Amino acid sequence: QMFKGPDKDIEFIYTAPSTAVCGRLLDTGGKKEYLIAGKSEGNGKMHITLCDLVSTWDSLSPTQKKSLNQRYQMGCECKVS
Repeated sequence: QMFKGPDKDIEFIYTAPSTAVCGRLLDTGGKKEYLIAGKSEGNGKMHITLCDLVSTWDSLSPTQKKSLNQRYQMGCECKVS
């Protein structure tokens, strides 16, 4: 689900190969969902570093999830889809 970003889906997420060079470690086995804020190139590619927000969806509180799913668009001219 895209909360704010390009009209096109993100197909690839790039990061450095290790945390020593600001890379992020993600579970790529398909069993975890993440909330990710990074730098989109607008062409289906996104880059993330240690400075970007990356949290597992399960680690968010119920209030955070509700705010993202229901309240995010309030006071914002962005499109939430």
